[in-house]
Amino acid sequence: MRKSILLAALAALLTSTVWAQVLDRPAATVRLTKTQSITVSQLQKVVGPLEAQYRRTLTKDERKQVLDQMIGIALIEQAGDRDKIAVSDAEMNARVQEYQKNLGNAANLGRPFTDQELQQYLRNNGMSWDDFQKQIKDQLLTFDYVQNKDKGLLGTVKPVTDADVQDFYDAHKSQEFLDDVLILRHIFIDTRALIAKEDKDRARKRAEDILTELKAGAAFGDLVMKYSEDTVSKYKGGDIGMFIRSDPQRTQLFGKDFFDEIFKLKKGETSDVITSNIGFHIVKVADRIDAHLLTLDDKVPPQFQVTLREYIRGNLTIQRQNDTMGTALSAIVADLRKQAEIKYFDDNLSW
Repeated sequence: MRKSILLAALAALLTSTVWAQVLDRPAATVRLTKTQSITVSQLQKVVGPLEAQYRRTLTKDERKQVLDQMIGIALIEQAGDRDKIAVSDAEMNARVQEYQKNLGNAANLGRPFTDQELQQYLRNNGMSWDDFQKQIKDQLLTFDYVQNKDKGLLGTVKPVTDADVQDFYDAHKSQEFLDDVLILRHIFIDTRALIAKEDKDRARKRAEDILTELKAGAAFGDLVMKYSEDTVSKYKGGDIGMFIRSDPQRTQLFGKDFFDEIFKLKKGETSDVITSNIGFHIVKVADRIDAHLLTLDDKVPPQFQVTLREYIRGNLTIQRQNDTMGTALSAIVADLRKQAEIKYFDDNLSW
């Protein structure tokens, strides 16, 4: 029996070792200033999410297209080292903060993601912190390298006109519907760690007592600081940002009944104690925007700081800049490929 267990363990070890060797075989090698191997495992880390997104296995030709993009990145890295073009820590930090801000806006938090929330988001999407930083560095280095090689490049981008904005709006008008929006403050009693009914009843009693103080004349902000268990919003007067009626993520988090109750409230109104999936809330509506079709002069969520006209103009400008950068990058990578030694291992692109 002991012998059979040892044999089985040895077989498993050998199998895993062989598989690891298969994954670590080169998919391609690149040499501009140094020989660099792009391994099968590195290629799979890029191909895997794409296959999950498209819900099918990529063909060998498609894998080679992905590999060519990775070769382009490797060439830019080596060319950057050769030409003394590097990404600064300040650039990296600014881009990470931009991601945190955009993710916070997308989640309707009314604030950027914290470092912990960003790392959890990355883990949920199958990406490590190191891979995320590598991705950012590659993007920044590519931009810096292209800009360095053609300093007047972005000056050639054709400006977006008012007619361009109007044409885009007319073509996409039906997509510019804004559902009911609330900007909320809350006093929160957390029940996520409570199992026993008695504990939940005591938590509700605490919320009811806070409501009694509020109705007796206590200031909402004072009660937030004194009682709320939301450690993020309590230092912002209980501000938990924007709630959109049709937001599936927040509806799932807080529960449909919670959403039904808060959208009964008008601007300036304060609720009684409302139960959600995560606890008890006393909610105050700081602002409310009823559903409507956005015009070009309406301000757009989630920040409501720019008009739809400005938003469209900005996006069209970025699109044109990206197109111009993409054309220049293709030419630069094509030139670097002529200077480099590149070898493909086609047999390793099937697994």
